[in-house]
Amino acid sequence: MAMLAAIVLYGRTIDWSSAWTAIRTASWPILLIATLANFITLAAKALTWWIFLRQVGAPSLALATKATVAGAGLNNILVANSGDAARVVFVKRASGASSAAVLAALALERLFDLIGYIVLMASAAYLLPMPPEVERWRFAAVGVLLGIMVLFGVLLRRAPEMVVATVYPTTIVGRVRSYLDRFMGSVRHILTIQRITLAMLLSLVNWAAQIATYHLVAVAAHFPISVVGSVTTLITANVGFLVRATPGNVGVFQVVYGVTAEALGLDKAKAVAVALLLQFIQNVPVTLLAVAIAPELLLHWRDKRGTVEPEAGQHRRATDSAHQE
Repeated sequence: MAMLAAIVLYGRTIDWSSAWTAIRTASWPILLIATLANFITLAAKALTWWIFLRQVGAPSLALATKATVAGAGLNNILVANSGDAARVVFVKRASGASSAAVLAALALERLFDLIGYIVLMASAAYLLPMPPEVERWRFAAVGVLLGIMVLFGVLLRRAPEMVVATVYPTTIVGRVRSYLDRFMGSVRHILTIQRITLAMLLSLVNWAAQIATYHLVAVAAHFPISVVGSVTTLITANVGFLVRATPGNVGVFQVVYGVTAEALGLDKAKAVAVALLLQFIQNVPVTLLAVAIAPELLLHWRDKRGTVEPEAGQHRRATDSAHQE
C-alpha cells in the first residue's frame, strides 16, 4: 500500500498532457528497433540458461527459450518474479530433469545476470561521468565481484567427485538438507571455466542490448538524454531487478526513471513518457509472444505445479526407501 501511495502521489506531479504529447509523437520505426534490441536481451538469457541446463539433463535449446519467454511473460503480470518458479516447473516436467538441478541452472543464470549488472555499474562509475549517487557504489561493486570470483574459485576446486554423498534422515529438515546437497552438487557439476566465460559474455550482450533499448526509446520520444544518461537510468531502474514489487514493476519503474532523469536536469513529464514507452515495448510484445508459444504455462502454471509436487514427493519417498535398504 505504501508503494502504491507513493506512485499515486508522484503521478499527481506529472504534466500528463506533455507526457502524452511525447508518447504520441514518438517514432514508431525506432521503437520497433528498440523492441528487437529488447528481444536480444531475452535471447541472451535463454542461451545462458541453456548452457547450464545441458549439463543437468535438459539439452533442448527450444525448451529453454520457450520457458524463458513464458517466464518473462508471467513476470510481467505477476509480482515477486513468479515467472522464474514457473520456468523451473515447466522444464522439470518437459525434460524429466531433477528440480534441484533445474533450479541450480536457473540460479546460475540469474547470478550471471546480476554479475553483468555489477560489471556495468562498476565500469560506468569508473569510466563515465556518472552522478555521485552511482559513483559511490563503485567500491562496493568491485568488492562484490571479487567475492563472486572467490566463490567460483572454491566451487571449481571442489569437483563433484570429491563430494561424499550424505544420507539424511527422513524428516523435513533431512529432506531440505538433501535437496540443498543436490542443488549444490548440480552447481558444482555445471560450473567450468568455459561455461563461466560464455555466460559472462552473454551477460554483457544482455546488458549492452538493454542500454541500446533504453537509449533508442529515448531517441524515439525525442528525449534529449545522453548515452551516459541512459546508462544511469538503466542502473538506477534495475537496482531492485531481482524482485519485482509490482507486476512488471509498472509504476515503480516510471517513478525511478523520472526521478533519475529529473536529477540529470531533464523534464520529468517527458521522462515518464519515455519510461511508459520503455515498459510498453519490454512487456507487451514479450507477454504476447509468451501467450503464443506457451499458453499452457502462462495460463495454467499453478495447476501444473500442483501435479509436479506429488511426483517430486514420490521420488523422494523412493530415494528414502533405497537409502533405508
